[in-house]
Amino acid sequence: MNACPPEDSLQIDASAASFGLNWPGKAQARRAAWTDAGMRLREVADAGLHADTTRNLLIEGDNLDVLKLLRADHAGTVKLIYIDPPYNTGNPLLYNDDFRTPAPGGADAAHAPAWLRPHVAWLSMMYPRLLLARELLREDGLIFISIGDEELDSLTQIGREIFGDENFCGHLIWERKKKPSFLDARMGRVTEFIVCFARDRAKAPAFTAGAVTDGKKYPFNNAGNGVQVLTFPARAVSFGCGDGVIAPQDMSGGNIVTELLDAVEIRDGVNGNAFRLKGEWRYAQATLDALVTEGARITIRKAPFRPNLVSRSKARKKTASLLSYRTNGVPTNEDGTAEIRALFGTDIMPYPKPSGLIAYLVDMVTGEGDTVMDFFAGSGSTAHGLWRADIGAGLRRRFILVQSPEPTRQRRANGMWKTSPAFEAGYPTIFAITLERLRRTATALSGQLEAHSGPATESAGADLGFRVLQVAGGES
Repeated sequence: MNACPPEDSLQIDASAASFGLNWPGKAQARRAAWTDAGMRLREVADAGLHADTTRNLLIEGDNLDVLKLLRADHAGTVKLIYIDPPYNTGNPLLYNDDFRTPAPGGADAAHAPAWLRPHVAWLSMMYPRLLLARELLREDGLIFISIGDEELDSLTQIGREIFGDENFCGHLIWERKKKPSFLDARMGRVTEFIVCFARDRAKAPAFTAGAVTDGKKYPFNNAGNGVQVLTFPARAVSFGCGDGVIAPQDMSGGNIVTELLDAVEIRDGVNGNAFRLKGEWRYAQATLDALVTEGARITIRKAPFRPNLVSRSKARKKTASLLSYRTNGVPTNEDGTAEIRALFGTDIMPYPKPSGLIAYLVDMVTGEGDTVMDFFAGSGSTAHGLWRADIGAGLRRRFILVQSPEPTRQRRANGMWKTSPAFEAGYPTIFAITLERLRRTATALSGQLEAHSGPATESAGADLGFRVLQVAGGES
């Protein structure tokens, strides 16, 4: 049985496309997104925490099936999707990170160009999931996807197709290591990427992090920019030079170009009339007009005029595209590993994302009541990070996490088992790790929450609970 795709779901005919990334199996991958899962979600009793009051969900199952099932009730509701999918490195990890050889019966990569062959199975895995992810986003929603060098180009190309080139927001570069790895032949890599797309970029929020310093001055002059004329409306500028009239004159000095084109009458410390300044400016007239409308504080201390924008307390500032422990305090993979060790006493998950990275991303684009989703949940860093962000900001957001019951041991060709620290620690699947991390993290953070706002189960702050759902057969 096939489910009808939504009207605006970008059902693209690859054979008719004049530009884009095509591969053997793309059409099948697209159809896979809209085929009825034939399953349902059932609640697992006594598996979660505060299940009678929480809005958080942890779902066990193949994420493609779960995304299809969630469309019915959650389409257009998610503010941020963050995922950390396999990077297709080909390295032996706890989870499958080798899509370089197509699965038996799958698309024939031999028909693809040589450069594309290692990417075919990975693209066919990601494509239907991203098509469905787009349907879950709100109109002002965003998706952030962690990725390495191996699939950065492929991911960006299919993202441009699915979300629209006009909705590509850019690449965040995360400094994931403090010391380079020299496993690569020619360079020691310390960064990876977060690819960012909006459902509708015109409606999506700016990427902000932290508040500007109250009272900090930002000069209008910016030497080297093109010369233009700015008109400052009456009573828009505060002066520090006393009342009086200042005649038109050239106020340039050093490398600063400024010419006053109109006489300015200063009354009660502000300009009584509109005046024009010619110079090399950081801001355009439209920006200046918007600042004045918003009541921004603009000051000129004395002649020669050097206008400044004075920041206001609690105003948010845009984040830089580089996320680094050096500049904005974003933690590294080493910190993520340390978190897992502190919770479990051993390294049961390779390369876990640090919760501080997720907290930074969540705070950057979401607010009170927003839903955050992760359908490659792994060890549960997204829930950990959202809880940390909520406690720090006094907010209550919601998460939906999805993780498959991928086994933590694999059978070798000789019939013997390849085990792992996770399996030996009593976690037979990755989902079991996710579930236990959420339980342990909620317990560890409950003390912090009580210190901020009272008992965890009664607080209006972070929701430290979650329900557990599981994919089951279609019959009730």
